[in-house]
Amino acid sequence: MREYSNDILDRLSLIRDLQARAREITLPLFRSPIEAENKASSGYDPVTQADKDAEQALREIITQTFPDDAITGEEFDDVDGTSDWLWTLDPIDGTRAFIAGVPVWSTLIAVGYLGRPILGLIDLPALDTSYWGEPGHAWREDKTGTSDIVTRSCATLNEAVLACTEPMAMFNAGEFAAYNIIRSATRFARLGLDALAYGLTAEGRMDIAIESSLKPCDVRALIPIIEGAGGKITNWHGGSCVDGGQVVAVGDPALLPELYTYLGRAMTPT
Repeated sequence: MREYSNDILDRLSLIRDLQARAREITLPLFRSPIEAENKASSGYDPVTQADKDAEQALREIITQTFPDDAITGEEFDDVDGTSDWLWTLDPIDGTRAFIAGVPVWSTLIAVGYLGRPILGLIDLPALDTSYWGEPGHAWREDKTGTSDIVTRSCATLNEAVLACTEPMAMFNAGEFAAYNIIRSATRFARLGLDALAYGLTAEGRMDIAIESSLKPCDVRALIPIIEGAGGKITNWHGGSCVDGGQVVAVGDPALLPELYTYLGRAMTPT
């Protein structure tokens, strides 16, 4: 454990409590028949009772422990805080996977200070695996124990392994064209991984994740993990992705100039 202030250490400790509580709610529901409602006015954006129950439980724990902290999440209204700390929650990232019985869904928890995410968790309960990030450090926890993770060196596209959850659904025409140019230049691509792709990039198994139409709660937990492992995560033009939208993550920052060349030509979705 690095030398950090008690403010950071206390919130890191609470993330562990939140992880355990979310698993208690989500895992039993994942293993049972699942009903989902569509919360989108057009298209399909599913939500389950597990999403709502887990987020409500996490919000209550945070409010009890840090009543001055702000909270934002996927399913409920934002809670304004009076401190400089912000919790961002996505109790089930990858709800489609959750509904379909695919075990790559995760619970995402981020803690930000002065607008910058500094602690992040990708918890994959069905895989009993989690990825953690803090300033300058990232690690993986599973049934074998805890291990530090770092990204791998991969400076050229033709050596890179690319991830994207669902290109046809999340990209507009211009974005899809840019993605296809990049995909054709990489070694190979894997789809349908949701936040697991970012954990695999952080631990050096993959090299690039390119997505769009992400919400803030989809991306904030990823930032400390990717950056703590030595990678970089930005929007498609090299700016901050803290508010979601078009996101590119790389294990080796040397990939970014070439990626920006293609991604910068894509239209921003409206």
